[in-house]
Amino acid sequence: MDQTSGYIAQFLAPDESIRARARLHWILWLRAWAALLVLGVFIVGIVIFVQQVIFLMTTELAATDRRLILKKGFFVRNVRDVGLDNIESVHITQDIFGRLFNYGRLSVHGTGDEAWVTPIIADPSGFRRDIEAATPKKA
Repeated sequence: MDQTSGYIAQFLAPDESIRARARLHWILWLRAWAALLVLGVFIVGIVIFVQQVIFLMTTELAATDRRLILKKGFFVRNVRDVGLDNIESVHITQDIFGRLFNYGRLSVHGTGDEAWVTPIIADPSGFRRDIEAATPKKA
């Protein structure tokens, strides 16, 4: 796995390593192109397309051996993380199309934190498994 690229890799602790990365699902690209094609004759379609492309190119989600990190944004950066030992539960939300095309959202519930929801990612079950595998076992 490439440890040297992206925002998250640049700001890891000295002995912290990335265990898994989530990929945004291709359906988000389809949504951006649909906005451009359908509404592109209007300025609003171009604006929606540019917003979606910036979102897709600047969003990162990774599980390290210590924490789960979600980074969004370029001009205005929003970074959320939760320690793996503080995660109480991870829920998957998928609609019928999410089940068919293997995409969904994860809701992460931590101790003392409100839940936070990921963007639409590919293979949410696999990423949830990766989070559980990286989480330290409690005695």
